[in-house]
Amino acid sequence: MLRVIGMVGDDVEDGRVEYDAAALDALPQTRFATTTPWHDTPVEFAGVSARDLFQAVGAHGENLQLIALNDYVVEAKVSDIIAGDGLFATRQNGVPMPVSDKGPIFLVFPFDQRPETQHQAYYSRAVWQLAEIVVTP
Repeated sequence: MLRVIGMVGDDVEDGRVEYDAAALDALPQTRFATTTPWHDTPVEFAGVSARDLFQAVGAHGENLQLIALNDYVVEAKVSDIIAGDGLFATRQNGVPMPVSDKGPIFLVFPFDQRPETQHQAYYSRAVWQLAEIVVTP
């Protein structure tokens, strides 16, 4: 479901951690409700916070490539994703997110609660159908 590679774990450059749905669900779960540029009414998202995921994989790089199933790639700083309270959401309104509706993983931010995330810089980082994260120096 999600592969995190690069500067993770004990390996300096070539680590690899893979999660299926059950493994992601076993990590600490976070939830919040927010509107998004793609949802006019508040939606409850649930999943793993960026802080918890990066800690779980032992990420020790500063930069990310976020890669979607369709090979869409966004580059971002680890610190920006954490500072924006990024959530790797696997559920929307309590239901697992299908590929046809931004799933299985959607990196989303609490736009309503964090006005500083209501900006194109964060909208462009809200990657849906997320499949892989590459952690780099």
